[in-house]
Amino acid sequence: MVREFHFEHRTHLFTALTAECHDILSESLSKNGSATLFVSGGSTPVPLYESLSKAELAWKKIKVALVDERWVDQQNPASNEALIKRSLLINNAKAATFFGMKTTDDRANKGQSQTESRYRTLPQPFTVAIVGMGIDGHTASLFPGAKGLNTALKMESEQITAAIVAKQSAVTGANTERLTLTLSALLKCERLIILLTGEDKLAVFEQAMKPGPIEELPIRGLLHQEKVPVELYWAP
Repeated sequence: MVREFHFEHRTHLFTALTAECHDILSESLSKNGSATLFVSGGSTPVPLYESLSKAELAWKKIKVALVDERWVDQQNPASNEALIKRSLLINNAKAATFFGMKTTDDRANKGQSQTESRYRTLPQPFTVAIVGMGIDGHTASLFPGAKGLNTALKMESEQITAAIVAKQSAVTGANTERLTLTLSALLKCERLIILLTGEDKLAVFEQAMKPGPIEELPIRGLLHQEKVPVELYWAP
């Protein structure tokens, strides 16, 4: 159920993906009167967010929520919430309702229940999630070998969010404590879009498309399932 869209230039990718996201959200607004857009952090999707923020949509009826979050305050440069607020929740999209993950609790496992309660107010099925992937095969904050990973990967779980403590690496950086959507929650979306750039990540993606343990390359949980259509948008 994975459709792949490869582009020669990133500008072409972001133009196409902006149009696709606009269509997905418009269809949900027309059909359901509302839409839920899950978004990820990192520098890669920023051009998409900036472009999408200008879209002519009924943003007051759209809920924007994080896929995952590092357990840091908004003032920290690593904060996904801060990134989304300055890149997406501007222009027309500033009218959207935002759902962050970070609470005032000092640990992710302490704040998880509060975030879980908020996320349970989002209408299901969720409309669409935009996720990335690291060169270690993680997606959202589902990191190989992380504490809490087994719980987060349970396919039939009703849990929407999970606390994760990743093994520190060049991919995780210093912020190993995270809150993330569970695999089960991601599979409650009507559409899943994987946004990748670079030959190195494409090679990992192609490896993940082959059978193997989900725990080793957690993105396999999205690629080897029949519940939700998955689309890859890639450019060098």
